[in-house]
Amino acid sequence: MYDFIVVGARCAGSSVSMLLARKGYRVLLLDRDSFPSDMPMSTHLVHQRGVACLSRWGLRDQLLATQSTPINRCDIDFGPFTLSGCPPPVDGESAGFAPRRILLDDILVRAAAERCAEIRENHRVDALRFEDKRVVGVSGVSANGGGFTERARLVIGADGPSSCVARAIQAEEYNTKPALQATAWMYWDGIPMDRVELHQRKHEAIYTYPSSNGSTLVGANWTMDK
Repeated sequence: MYDFIVVGARCAGSSVSMLLARKGYRVLLLDRDSFPSDMPMSTHLVHQRGVACLSRWGLRDQLLATQSTPINRCDIDFGPFTLSGCPPPVDGESAGFAPRRILLDDILVRAAAERCAEIRENHRVDALRFEDKRVVGVSGVSANGGGFTERARLVIGADGPSSCVARAIQAEEYNTKPALQATAWMYWDGIPMDRVELHQRKHEAIYTYPSSNGSTLVGANWTMDK
């Protein structure tokens, strides 16, 4: 019997598992992937406040080990004019960083494990367990292909936009809007960059910033007109 079962072990799930385990709770963290693994749905620009959190959690050295270029400046080009500036520091952290998700997620997963959360990779949660209309655990398929069931006082869904947990409890949706834009990005080598650059035009934008190991992210957004 666990205090908490957390479904989804990326940024949100690993962070909350680590913090709960640090408080002395018995935590089980489940993810259908193994780590390190990439997250093709998301880049991750960690602003100064996020860097301050990582520092407070004792993970700053691991962040620097990703060899991500510090980002201290942002230039936003609107065409007729450009706004340039440096975000104010937060708790002494003046730079943001944009580590690849394959590196950042692994840092957080291992940090949760070091704080004594139990990590099970390649475990896919298929359903929640109910008793008297209350969630009491989860069931799914383990790494060896067999089924598993675990119980907990509380189940936390951190498993993304297609969340099994949200679907199982029929979570209410609110503030929903249709998709208004599309986005695509890729990582390039050999493009020196030390800041965020955003070039904004009507119904479209191009952005770029430095990432890990000398790479640079270049992306574009455009309006999804019918």
